[in-house]
Amino acid sequence: MPLKILFLFLLSFGPGSLPLHAAGPSPSEILQKADEVRNPSSSFVMVVTVKDHDGTLSRFEVKTKGKDRTRIKTLEAAHSKANALLMVEQDMWAFIPNLKRAVRVSLQQKLTGQAANGDIARMRLSGDYEPILEKDDKDSWQLFLTANKKGLTYDKIRLWVSKDGFKPRKAEYLTMAGDPLKLATFEAYSAMAGADRPKTIRIEDAKRSSEYSILEIISLQNAEFPDAIFQASNLGL
Repeated sequence: MPLKILFLFLLSFGPGSLPLHAAGPSPSEILQKADEVRNPSSSFVMVVTVKDHDGTLSRFEVKTKGKDRTRIKTLEAAHSKANALLMVEQDMWAFIPNLKRAVRVSLQQKLTGQAANGDIARMRLSGDYEPILEKDDKDSWQLFLTANKKGLTYDKIRLWVSKDGFKPRKAEYLTMAGDPLKLATFEAYSAMAGADRPKTIRIEDAKRSSEYSILEIISLQNAEFPDAIFQASNLGL
């Protein structure tokens, strides 16, 4: 076909009529799919251990309903004074047996070692953070997340997500000023609750890599819970 005729043929389609290359997923879609890899459903129960660099071992039962309600039961902990934690939205309470009442704590507060309360109480990032795409490599996306509400575990996060199955690979947890606070790696992907999920998460101090905690998911399954267990007044029951 002569070049002039080809040009007129293409022009006749008008703007927007020519086929375009399929756009990749948006930053929000990448983040949502990465959350789906870490979390089996809107309601689940898991048992997780946290082993600190000094050998201290803690064990918790975590019941989650939706993204904003989590109840944590302490099964074993050398230093914890609380035998239960409750998160509702960004509010959190710890039940102290000696006081026989629940007291307010924060998601940022240390649970044990390098693990904060929010590291196991609030595992979903989508909806809590505004993501932008910093880098698009051959094998992964690099997202920069900024908290869109107060009281979250971290103000800013840099997250690497694999293009092979939207698997979270590593994260930098940052201060408000953008300085590295902690580094996390998502490891030992295994079949749990119907999908391939990270079984262990290593969290280390950004400046002192010798100070770390390893979170290991011992069991994970879908479950349903009554709303009553997510009330602060029932935390001690």
